[in-house]
Amino acid sequence: MTLKTVAFIGVGNMGAPMARNARRGGFDLMVCDRNQAVLDQFAKEGAKATTNAADCAGADAIVLLLGNDQQVMDTLLGDQGLVQAIPAGRHPIICMMGTTLPDTLKKLQGPIEAAGGRLLDAPVSGGIVGAVQGTLSIIMGGDAADAQAVQPLMEAMGQRIFHCGPLGAGEVVKVINNMICVTNMFLTAEAIELAQKHGVSFESLTPILSVSTGLNFLTADAPTGRAQYAAWARSPEAYTAIYNVVHKDLHLALNLAELGQLDLGLLKGVAQYVDSNDPEDMGRWMRSGGVGER
Repeated sequence: MTLKTVAFIGVGNMGAPMARNARRGGFDLMVCDRNQAVLDQFAKEGAKATTNAADCAGADAIVLLLGNDQQVMDTLLGDQGLVQAIPAGRHPIICMMGTTLPDTLKKLQGPIEAAGGRLLDAPVSGGIVGAVQGTLSIIMGGDAADAQAVQPLMEAMGQRIFHCGPLGAGEVVKVINNMICVTNMFLTAEAIELAQKHGVSFESLTPILSVSTGLNFLTADAPTGRAQYAAWARSPEAYTAIYNVVHKDLHLALNLAELGQLDLGLLKGVAQYVDSNDPEDMGRWMRSGGVGER
């Protein structure tokens, strides 16, 4: 199967730059979102735009980047959902690129395949900066032939593409990655503030951390770390959006632990801290990103 047409359902902070990179990669693009201003901008750029997910059913590949499981279920299986609109003889590959649980995928797999479609999980890592730059890591689970078919699309959006195993494997890896990532997001901002309070700049800190055991994706180099915090905390709305994502991700990890009958104390502690929504965190992230500084 050669992919020519791609539809993105959900073109927010991550989906919009990913969709643009797919179009730059040569794919005929359709986008679906509730935000009319976003759709108007894509239409100006030459993409097809719609508010109706069913309009996307004829694409070769359909990327979903939605906020939660209920939105996913409604979009795919609702009364006017995408699955029932798949044309006869078409076999679109539906790529779940948001973060969810394997159980959600299992609920979707039967109806999608009965309608002629195929389902892959393909969550991403790399944040807004990686989405804009097309340098994401993409973590796939599902049939190997389907993963191979969407490889050109994934390469338009990311630099490191992994196939982890059967359907759901990508989501397990992504949830575990996010469990570690979110801890780093909050702790690194505190580390930056602690260092600067004692006269050590982030720029002085990162060359040491990058070759030491404190290395994480935010401490590999200062410009990248600052760019991530600046993107996350550029406005109250942006901070709320990323907070909602990391809150969801930690609770997905807690759900996985519960399903595996594991008592993970540190994960619980981090989740409790994030749940508290400390009002100081946004200011700390702004300072870490240099937001508002000249």
